[in-house]
Amino acid sequence: MLRPFDAASIAAFLAPRSIAVIGAAPAEQRSIRGMLLRVLRRAGFTGRLAPVNPSYREVNGLPCYPTIAAVEFPIDLAIIALPAQLVCDVVEQCAAAGVRWAIVISSGFAEESAAKAERQLRLSDIARRTGIRICGPNCEGFYNVGDRVAATFSAAAEPSPSPPAQTANRVAIVAQSGGLGFSLLSRGRAAGLEIGHVVTTGNECDLTAVDFITHFAGDPGCAAIIAYLEEIRDFERFAAAAGEARAAGRPVIAIKIGRSDAGRRAAVAHTASDTGVAADFDAMFAAAGVIAVADPDDAVAAALGCLTNPVAAGRRVGIVTTAGGAGTVLSECLTEAGFSVPLFDHKLQARLRPTFPSYGSAANPVDVTAQGIFTGGVLQSLEVLLDGEEVDAVVLALSLSNEHSISLDVEALIALRARRSKPVLIYSYTLLSPFAREALSAAGFAVFERARDLVVAMRALSTIGCDHARDRGAVAP
Repeated sequence: MLRPFDAASIAAFLAPRSIAVIGAAPAEQRSIRGMLLRVLRRAGFTGRLAPVNPSYREVNGLPCYPTIAAVEFPIDLAIIALPAQLVCDVVEQCAAAGVRWAIVISSGFAEESAAKAERQLRLSDIARRTGIRICGPNCEGFYNVGDRVAATFSAAAEPSPSPPAQTANRVAIVAQSGGLGFSLLSRGRAAGLEIGHVVTTGNECDLTAVDFITHFAGDPGCAAIIAYLEEIRDFERFAAAAGEARAAGRPVIAIKIGRSDAGRRAAVAHTASDTGVAADFDAMFAAAGVIAVADPDDAVAAALGCLTNPVAAGRRVGIVTTAGGAGTVLSECLTEAGFSVPLFDHKLQARLRPTFPSYGSAANPVDVTAQGIFTGGVLQSLEVLLDGEEVDAVVLALSLSNEHSISLDVEALIALRARRSKPVLIYSYTLLSPFAREALSAAGFAVFERARDLVVAMRALSTIGCDHARDRGAVAP
């Protein structure tokens, strides 16, 4: 069995000082081998680069070397994009040249046939025997956003328009699928998440998703971990990492494949993964405090909810809406997901009613009507519900389609939320404008334009809340 990767080694792997691209080709070829150097340079990598390919003397202005042994300076990381039959010998050469880590982009290993699985076993043996650590094969590499290391060919690894801030509110994405890993990057950014790392592990001949999850569980710069998993090769270590992350307040959100015959068959063809039995993993995830979701959109929604809100102490939800229909839809969706939208008693309704027209409703959902935006009914109703004990979380539903303004006092909403300890999630029943998304995301709010996404976020918050209550020996209301 291969040894786990220790935290210091993972950190160094993700921030190499020098990189060799073996199989490099000119960017104008529009191939994977051409994209590797292009993406690295476009992202702003500041270390030394060495293209390795005997067919070229230079590649896009960089001196090109015939072999890894010919490179004139030490190489930390080798990215290998060659025909599969050449890969093992080249990894041996890298180890002999003192290269510490390798990413094998190449496909044509265990995912293809039992015969070609022998190549993958040889790669595992090389890692065990020489000490070089291997990510892959059949992967898309990684992107360390903060350090501008885009060791991938994915076009999704676009640099930020301004230098990224080194904050402690970043999401780490760990995926056994390269395409899904980098799709989570683009989807997460579009939703307002700050992504710190994307790591893809492919067939996992050596390094596994669990190695990287273990690292990020102890990384103070990481706020949450999203994992796309086709197979968990060491569940004991995974559960330990999830427990460490949970204790540090870093939710682990897992997309686990294997609920259908088609999905299990696709996982075998994709990364030669044995997905296992879904029901078994559901129970183990629940015991480890992992938030299980169905797809990438759910993962982004859960992370967005968790990173912008305190946990929910229970499953009672109050809804404040400027449109009765939106409140009705949310009531149905939340109730079907196991939440309660309780009918408010006459005393509470009497406190709410003066804030909006008589044709509104204070029953829950609290329909302040469109006029409630202008009379102050929205903020006053939110304040009443956040102050009281009748609900554990509040959803605000309104239209956020305007491209130039928001029909809400955002500063007042920020001040209101700062004094309270309940989740406040926002739902736009119209399509959400980029202006509104950016303004509310910058203010630290989770805002959704799909009811399903809001429900997923609420489920994540209530799951963590129940875990906390269980840890304290209490029962969440």
